[in-house]
Amino acid sequence: LTRAVVLLDPRQSKGLEFDAVLVVEPARYGTSDLYVALTRATQALGIVHAGELPQPLASALSS
Repeated sequence: LTRAVVLLDPRQSKGLEFDAVLVVEPARYGTSDLYVALTRATQALGIVHAGELPQPLASALSS
């Protein structure tokens, strides 16, 4: 965790916080792993996806 960019899956990041997080292809994760991934950022969160977003995330972003 000492490098400028750290690549982790949601389970590896559980319990950690980062200034900025980029979640790639959130549809690949189950609900609990997606929650962990989305809640690690303290200042900036980005989501990159080519496919459709998982329904709970799509609904949250459209409201």
